[in-house]
Amino acid sequence: MDERNIVISERVTALLHRMPAFAHVPEPEIHELFSGEGLIRFREYRAGETIIREGENDSWVYHLISGQVRVLSQEAEVATLGRYGEIFGEMGPLKGRPRNATVVAGTEVTCLAVDLSLLDRLPPEARQRKSRIFEEVFNDVVHQRLARANCDASALRRDLAMAGSALAGLTDRVRELERRVADLTQENQLLRQSLTERPPESGATEG
Repeated sequence: MDERNIVISERVTALLHRMPAFAHVPEPEIHELFSGEGLIRFREYRAGETIIREGENDSWVYHLISGQVRVLSQEAEVATLGRYGEIFGEMGPLKGRPRNATVVAGTEVTCLAVDLSLLDRLPPEARQRKSRIFEEVFNDVVHQRLARANCDASALRRDLAMAGSALAGLTDRVRELERRVADLTQENQLLRQSLTERPPESGATEG
């Protein structure tokens, strides 16, 4: 993993404004939010590197710039993230709990890493202001995830309904074919029976 500290500039502000989480945060608030040495860093990971490890405690929240990451829970993949600006790793630092998932770089990954622990070292007034901004940002992120989850659930229910309808039609077709096979079997048995019971033809009379 390679990293370097970032100083908030017009270029970095523009980069943040392109992210959905910060798209509506005014520029002065972005400067206030990230003014502080070491609060925000630029990190690069090679494919296969672990970014977050399940069960560990740390205070970093990540904003994806490029690449794709895999989210694993108890070694089972539960999600893949690849959209610019997507946030991951926020739940542990926000709740003060160990990480509940592992995040691995699926490709070469570039992201912004924000250290939320620095908020605890700020004077009370500054900490309250920055915490409020972060809370608004993360609330928006949660709402967006819920909206996507609802859309995914609706699509899944629709697919299941279509699959159920198709399965019902297929079941009816199978039953129809089974009835046809039974009819043909019965017809075949009747034909064999009629051939068996048919009297033999009389031979030609000798002259």
